[in-house]
Amino acid sequence: MVSDDLLEVVNHEVWFEPRNGLVLKWGHYPNVDGKLDPLCITRAFSLANGKVMPVFVGLDRSIKDGLFVEFEGEAVAVEYDRGIYSLTSDGKWIFGRRVPSNRSIEEVRHILGFAKVYLDGDIKPLGLELEIMLNEGVEVLFRGELVDTKVKLRNAKGTFEFEAGEKVQFVEGVNVLSARFVDDLGFVKRSLVTTLTVLV
Repeated sequence: MVSDDLLEVVNHEVWFEPRNGLVLKWGHYPNVDGKLDPLCITRAFSLANGKVMPVFVGLDRSIKDGLFVEFEGEAVAVEYDRGIYSLTSDGKWIFGRRVPSNRSIEEVRHILGFAKVYLDGDIKPLGLELEIMLNEGVEVLFRGELVDTKVKLRNAKGTFEFEAGEKVQFVEGVNVLSARFVDDLGFVKRSLVTTLTVLV
């Protein structure tokens, strides 16, 4: 079984930061690790007065540490597919469905991600396969149903881990909540990561 620490190294997260609109970042807040490949984004949308609107994500030379996000509305969501990775018995990650015959496969992961941000404070489900909600405490939904998983909060004060259901305190600036969930289909495990960016 692949450790959560190893998965976190392989599977970074996406979050949003305000800068002349929004910038999409890749890594583990506040540490940026390159840029998310825009071609792996499978869906990007916003919610504007109850209507789903298209969102445009792309490269801009003036933004060195992320992707620009062009949108209208009060909430933005992005879904992305990082593909299939095989973990070999000697600890290597091999991208794609084919693995050399001299390698022994320990596990196959399909890595998928989801990220959202609300700009008006009204946090409601957007229908992502895995998403974080704020009610009395932090909730994590998989296909609309509550799941019991760990949640991380990263902000200017550090990184904090807690169980879903607990209450959290945000600090001024960017707060990134993240959660992981494994949808075990047998041979291929769907490794899902989701973030909720809270701007205070």
